[in-house]
Amino acid sequence: MKIFFKILLAVVLAGAIAGYIYWQQHKKGIVKNAIQNAIENKSDSLYFIHYDSSQIDEINGNASFYKITLQSDSLQQAMLKAGDSLPNALYNIRVEEVTVRGVDIPGLVQGQHVSAKAIIINKPRIQIINTGADKPKPFTYNDTLELYKKILGRFNSIRGDTIRVVNGTVLITDKKGKPLTTLENINISLNNFLIDSTRNYQNIISYFIKDVTASVENIQLPESENNSRINITNLVYDAPKKILKAGGVQQYKQHNTDALVDIKNVQVSNLNTDAFILFQQLKAGVVTADGGLITIYKKSKKLQSGNESTVLTNDLIDEAQIGGIQLGKTTVIIEDPEKPGKPPFKINDVQFSAADIVSSTNGGTLSNLVSNANWNLSAGGFSFITKNNLYKVRAEGLVLNNKAGTIKVKHVAYKPLLTEAAFVKSLSIQKDRYDIDAIDINVSGLNFKKLISDNVLETDQVSLRAMLKVFNDRTLPFNTSNKVGRYPYQTLLKLPFQLYIKRLLVHDGEVLYKERGRKSRKTGIVGFTHIDATLSNVTNIAARIKTNSTLVLNAKAQFLNAADIVTEWRMPLNQSDSTFSAAGSLGAMNATDLNSITEPLGLAAIKNGTINRLEFDLTGNNYKSKGNTTFLYNNLGVSVLKMDDNDELKKRGLVSLLANTLIVNNNPKNGNTYTGEIDFERDIHKSFFNFLWKSIFDGVKKTVMRK
Repeated sequence: MKIFFKILLAVVLAGAIAGYIYWQQHKKGIVKNAIQNAIENKSDSLYFIHYDSSQIDEINGNASFYKITLQSDSLQQAMLKAGDSLPNALYNIRVEEVTVRGVDIPGLVQGQHVSAKAIIINKPRIQIINTGADKPKPFTYNDTLELYKKILGRFNSIRGDTIRVVNGTVLITDKKGKPLTTLENINISLNNFLIDSTRNYQNIISYFIKDVTASVENIQLPESENNSRINITNLVYDAPKKILKAGGVQQYKQHNTDALVDIKNVQVSNLNTDAFILFQQLKAGVVTADGGLITIYKKSKKLQSGNESTVLTNDLIDEAQIGGIQLGKTTVIIEDPEKPGKPPFKINDVQFSAADIVSSTNGGTLSNLVSNANWNLSAGGFSFITKNNLYKVRAEGLVLNNKAGTIKVKHVAYKPLLTEAAFVKSLSIQKDRYDIDAIDINVSGLNFKKLISDNVLETDQVSLRAMLKVFNDRTLPFNTSNKVGRYPYQTLLKLPFQLYIKRLLVHDGEVLYKERGRKSRKTGIVGFTHIDATLSNVTNIAARIKTNSTLVLNAKAQFLNAADIVTEWRMPLNQSDSTFSAAGSLGAMNATDLNSITEPLGLAAIKNGTINRLEFDLTGNNYKSKGNTTFLYNNLGVSVLKMDDNDELKKRGLVSLLANTLIVNNNPKNGNTYTGEIDFERDIHKSFFNFLWKSIFDGVKKTVMRK
């Protein structure tokens, strides 16, 4: 019996030794066949795995596999293409090296589960072939589910304490091999990863994306419906910390290398990972970026009123709900696709911050955000050339606050591009040349939501300092166009957008009118300085006009830096009524101060005299004015002038003598005050301001020249 047991023990030992020797000699082939059979059996025989070599330490459960490929066999693909059972996507995977530590090799060989303490995947390259239409479909939950089914196959579970992907690449193509999406230099770290057959796939996805950190050097997203594409560089995703970072986000038109959007150092905090991965929705705390370039497309929509509203759109985000935005200095370009030849509108050094942002969806993203959030925007400024190429408009130092309803602008300028001489040379008829500066503009009580969504500008108050310079050369032929219906208040009613300013304040303003005389060919300047003015009820909105149909201007200023002037104008806003009224007074001044105007423009010099006061009160319409003036003066004497051979002004002695015999030197005279009647027919080819001052002068002339 003892001999039997000795023989049996010897046989067992010999078998064990032989088994060990056989295992050591053939273990790589056994494991390889087992893995290949498992993959083939677990994926409906569609996928086959191959690798060149391996190192296996079955005692410690460590193994390394080199140059691995997992792909769909070409014969199987051909067979599937012949029928209707080709899946939506095929996967070809190549990996330089896979190292596993602490792996349960028996469980793997038996095809039950994959379990390891650490899995390191070095330089994987995954090609996902979209077998549908050439245009990529939106990424859906079902697509994600299919991918995870490919990972799980029919294994009961896949577990990894630590999974690392080093320097990977993902390429998504159409069935012809055209790249749709690429992800380059992917690095992923995933802890406590588990997929098993008992889990709901929705939970698996959530579980996965909430416990992963990943970085991608470059991402090229597929072409969108508007033929643009998005590229993301240096993306870092940290699911446990709920942070998403990108070194840069660029958007391009297809086949164009000029960026439409180029934003640097984007960071999203408190990211809702489920919404971001599963539904492509941006739900987060705060989004920050250093800035760069943003191109916005302007399009118009018809309103119920019949007017058009401007809608600002982009395609970066389909749906957003975020707590706040912080955007550094950015150049914003606004383009109008309906006018491809028109130069884009460019705003420099835009900085933007927003809080309390409500949900924004589908197509109106930017408009909704701007309309509903509490935001601040500042910009260095913008400039553009007018359509006639005669002026440049420039704005500097803009600050907008949506919550407070305020706008502040340091400076707005409307500057001529031609000198006075060049401007005149470019003309065939008389035309005003403008030079305008508006400084320290403050807008309060502005309804931003109406402005952006309905193209209606409503505000309580606008204040500014304004300087206006106007030049006209009367040596050119007259402009014979009919100016009826072009009074300032009539022009207001014709603006292409709705406007309501409850009160417009001008402080310390200045108006200088410079004219070259037709006969003298010399220039005179009419100047109003230190202007303080208030305009009330500036509007073209029908409902506002129904409540209050009068625009009122109250102003005071210095005339020629010599006398105070106070005036009030009342202008109708009903289109059926053109009747306006104007009243005012001019304080005391030396009459000779008027020579800077009367000599070049009227060929008359005031030798002496004192103006004590001028009062006027008139009404006018499109064609005629009526009213009266009270012009009080003393010791008035004049000289009539002419041009000599040297183009110098020279006194006409006899005519001057005759003129002084015709004028009345004093008013009051002999204790009686004369009031001049205004009754003036308008020249319909001249402006509103020409009509106004000539109406006043009509009363002054009748006072001075009365018999």
